Amino acid sequence: MAALSAARNTVSRPRAGRNSFIVRNSTTVYAGGLVGTDLDGYLIPYNNVATTRPCGIALETVVGNASRECRVNTEGVTITTTVTGGSTIATLNSLVYCQTDNPADCTTTAATSQAIGVITRYITGTTNEVTLFSMIEAEAKI
Repeated sequence: MAALSAARNTVSRPRAGRNSFIVRNSTTVYAGGLVGTDLDGYLIPYNNVATTRPCGIALETVVGNASRECRVNTEGVTITTTVTGGSTIATLNSLVYCQTDNPADCTTTAATSQAIGVITRYITGTTNEVTLFSMIEAEAKI
């Protein structure tokens, strides 16, 4: 191959901004909730089980029937939420963990689960902005 000597139409798209996943049968995923995939690749509400791989934030509420899909923002969005242990400005850039699909359950205590993001803005003693890892960053443990 040779270097370009004229404009080229290279087809591209943003890096995994939104994806759809099949929701596990009889499982409800709620819009605005943290979600992950289980070992079989089905979308489930996020939990602190080591085999759950974080994906992002659900964009809609879906009750799974083994074929229904749910749209998920997987690009590493920033959310405003309470973070237990994030009560001072010194916690800026601290890793954030969560045990459930509820972003209000976020904590800086590492013993609960794998990191899902980082505190990127301290707002008050009870409120922070958390930038969630993208699906790819979470999988790579970045």
